[in-house]
Amino acid sequence: MASAGMLVAFALGVPLAVLIGTRAPGHRFIIGVLSSLRAIPDLTLAILAVVVVGLGPAAGIVALAVFYTAMIGRVYGDLFLAADAAPLEALRATGAPRAAIAAFGLIPLTQSDLLTFGTYAFECAMRASIVVGAVGGGGIGTELVGALNALDYHRSLTLILVLVVLVACVDTFGILARRTPRLVLLLLPLGLLSLWMNPPLLLALGHAAHTFAGMFPPQLRPAQIVSLPLLIVQTLAIAIGGTLIGALLAFPVSLAAARRLAPLGIVLTIRRALDVVRAIPELVFGLMLVVTVGIGPLAGALALGIHSAGVLGKLYAESFENVPRAPVDALAATGARALPIVAFGFVPLALGPLVVHTLFRLEWNVRAATVVGLIGAGGIGQALFQAQQLFFYKQMLAYVLVTWALVALADWLGERLRLRLGWHFVAG
Repeated sequence: MASAGMLVAFALGVPLAVLIGTRAPGHRFIIGVLSSLRAIPDLTLAILAVVVVGLGPAAGIVALAVFYTAMIGRVYGDLFLAADAAPLEALRATGAPRAAIAAFGLIPLTQSDLLTFGTYAFECAMRASIVVGAVGGGGIGTELVGALNALDYHRSLTLILVLVVLVACVDTFGILARRTPRLVLLLLPLGLLSLWMNPPLLLALGHAAHTFAGMFPPQLRPAQIVSLPLLIVQTLAIAIGGTLIGALLAFPVSLAAARRLAPLGIVLTIRRALDVVRAIPELVFGLMLVVTVGIGPLAGALALGIHSAGVLGKLYAESFENVPRAPVDALAATGARALPIVAFGFVPLALGPLVVHTLFRLEWNVRAATVVGLIGAGGIGQALFQAQQLFFYKQMLAYVLVTWALVALADWLGERLRLRLGWHFVAG
């Protein structure tokens, strides 16, 4: 499902990114559309895809394809815009068309960044396939939710381990692809095979048109409008609480995961543990936590917090490894011990990236907070899922629009803040 969705996403997203990167007429409109699509959580897209193509992997593929087309198009477009201008101007001076500028200028100049983000997006799609599977999108997600609902923990653990292995394989493939870019071509037959094996079980365009028409105008009952501020506060509380928990857990762990701060054996052990935590989606943590802490925002915040700790732990560790050597060496030359060197050397020098990574994670968790609503964590996500389950489509669209506005606002604020701090692009 992830390979098929990403194949479609690359096929559609790269040409859109080229239009953005070459500043073609209408490229600002394309940026606006892609930004809007990115603001719709993958869970919501999966619910809408089920309406069109029915239950099964095809719905998951459609949802992943739409979400990651927007992500690839927007991020690759930003990378193309940031490419060295001089070689591109030389190509334009020869009268080369946009396709040639992309093939012989934009792509070679940004190849390393394209591969890094491409493999990262593939890894994210692998985790997102669990989320879309939970609402009928098929794949491991559907199996895992069924096993957890049946309290079959042996089967659940097996499926989680399979997911961890799959994400580790994607990580390894990403490392190999950065060394040998031609390996990326191996994904083409895999994606085509997946598309061929998972055709839509139905293509109910008439039913979908009737259903989508029934969503208008979006509408909430007076009681639901009164409760809307509380749902928004719950969603933000889950996102902020999860980010705070993740940052507090990640900070000490990242010190032990940084190669310049800890022995290699400890670093490798901690990093593998972070990989495992990062490989398990927030939704799966949420399903496990409701058994111990019950349903409610606490389970959602803890689920986001544990997963965020895996992500932030890796990013924080890399930030510590990237600090300039000279100031740290000067501090060590005074005879300072390890703790003062960390407190007055590494931490102040890495503070900017640490803050930016945390803000980026907060922005991501606002989107993810709607997903954990699926397991009863409260907030907009739970209201949206209940409206979809009861076929209250006007209410469902109203909650989708509220979610879109909330995520778009978080994206905009996060981007403005990152630009102000001088970090335009940070993968998290």
